[in-house]
Amino acid sequence: MKAKAPGALLCTAATLLAFTFAAFAAPPPQTPEEKAAAEKAHAESMAAAEKIRSAIPLGGNFHPSPEEGIFVASGHGMNVVVSRDDGKTWQQVFTGGLGGDHGHWAVYDTVAYTKGVFAVGAGWGAPGTIIASDDGQNWRHLTAGSNAKKGSLPYDMPWMMQLIGVDGAFVMPLDATTDFGKTWFHTSSYGVSDADGKKGSVDIPHAVLASGEHAGHKRVIVIGDKGPGAYSDDLGKTWVSMKVKAEPWEEGHQKGIIAKGNVFIIMKGNGKTVLRSTDGGMTWQSHPLGVERPAGRSYALSIVKDEFWVTGKNSKASKDGITWRDLPASTPQGRTSVSDKGTLINVLDSRPTILRSTDGEKWDVVHTFQMAKGYGAGSRLSGVAFGKVRAVR
Repeated sequence: MKAKAPGALLCTAATLLAFTFAAFAAPPPQTPEEKAAAEKAHAESMAAAEKIRSAIPLGGNFHPSPEEGIFVASGHGMNVVVSRDDGKTWQQVFTGGLGGDHGHWAVYDTVAYTKGVFAVGAGWGAPGTIIASDDGQNWRHLTAGSNAKKGSLPYDMPWMMQLIGVDGAFVMPLDATTDFGKTWFHTSSYGVSDADGKKGSVDIPHAVLASGEHAGHKRVIVIGDKGPGAYSDDLGKTWVSMKVKAEPWEEGHQKGIIAKGNVFIIMKGNGKTVLRSTDGGMTWQSHPLGVERPAGRSYALSIVKDEFWVTGKNSKASKDGITWRDLPASTPQGRTSVSDKGTLINVLDSRPTILRSTDGEKWDVVHTFQMAKGYGAGSRLSGVAFGKVRAVR
């Protein structure tokens, strides 16, 4: 079953969803009339969002068949666009509706791929939604609804800032599915065991995560505002709290973590250094970097042709996370994904374009879209991934 046409969904609810940003981000109302109006607008926007969310078919019935390589990019408003011709042309395949940095349609770096299935997640400050596809054209909820918590809707997902695909599993901080949404595993932040099996709690606000190799298996590490918080060695089924230090850990600024092989790196602070671990995140070493962070933005971390890429006002690359080379001055800020043909696609959440390159030096605009106005407004593209899916015939 195919989800409703994205254009129809947007037209149905765009006017009401435009209130979402105001409802979440505006100063508190000063009069009873203003308060009542804000409450009404919020209720209408939530109702409009639910109408869209309920129209998406439930999942849990994906049939991966990696046949055709595609790029998928996503951003605020659950704006999902796809390219089936190596990044040359793009088609919008789904949209939720306008919204800011909070709400049903808030999206950060949440486009993920694993073993023939893409997933895109949204939701911060409201129940989340994850849609998935095994062909890039038809999208369903990444859940069969059988694991819904009491009092929640069948497709309600936790809040999230990042979603990754790992060996057939989709993993969020403390939540995961290893069978494409048929079953889900959830660990409370107050029920994470330490290495000795003692129950405790973890503090991981604004959590992001990465997966790399460790001791012959995959390890997923979650970091929060205060540093490494938890790890999983079973694709997110269970989690262990981390009581380790990654220093220098500068306060303020957003952060990021990414892995290649057994090397994990963390970016935090002003860009003078990078934090690196090769023992599954149990110890971290600081190495010189020197990438100037974009004003008001976080660094973008990518794996490009067996190298770590860190992009800011200047950009650098490294195979080992220790020795870094300067990337060409033309290297765009934002996240970059690579196709099986070596084509590079780049997105940036403050830029209304998708860029394409075949050599990493010359970049062409291959897609332009209209960005909504206002801080945190909808339609921005912040994540991109490449993978092979079932061919659309």
